[in-house]
Amino acid sequence: MNFPTPGATQGNTEIRRRRPLLKLSRALQHKTAQHRSSLLARKKNAGHVALVYGADRPLAIPGDTVIFTAWITNDSAGYLRDVTLIPRSFTNEGMEMLQYTSEPVERDLRISLLAPGQSAMRSFSYVVTDSDHLHGGSLVSAMQVHANCRGQRISDEHDAIVSLCGTRRDWPFPSSHAGRAQKRWKGYDQSMPM
Repeated sequence: MNFPTPGATQGNTEIRRRRPLLKLSRALQHKTAQHRSSLLARKKNAGHVALVYGADRPLAIPGDTVIFTAWITNDSAGYLRDVTLIPRSFTNEGMEMLQYTSEPVERDLRISLLAPGQSAMRSFSYVVTDSDHLHGGSLVSAMQVHANCRGQRISDEHDAIVSLCGTRRDWPFPSSHAGRAQKRWKGYDQSMPM
């Protein structure tokens, strides 16, 4: 016994089904695909600011002047607006907060507009002290840059590290200790019976 199925017509074996669920799922897939593509397009077109930051020497001793240089580059196809270079921290191995000997004035740390491919450079300097060298290790200067591009805030950051290894001839501490240690070892070798 055959019962008529809903949507079927008599004399016609073809069954017509309503497809509201199928239409709804296709609409949701289309909306999701549009949303994904708009996110990708927005991210792709957001722009990129690049910060390259370094020191003019890999190691320093007391009395040396270290020059830290920041290059800010618009590495995108759009204009960067309100570009700001921000000194984050400057410390020695003893975690003392250091002050640059010379640095750009506040207004020079702000750049109103950078065209695509355009760069700006800012320099900071510091004279290494005996206190820095007593702590050993290194000086660490951290910089960050912020900018606006197509309504989005973008940023980059970079650290410059200078080693405080090595000694100066007129600086007595490490060289005198090293000399005494060598004399002791020579005396020890001579006093050993054969």
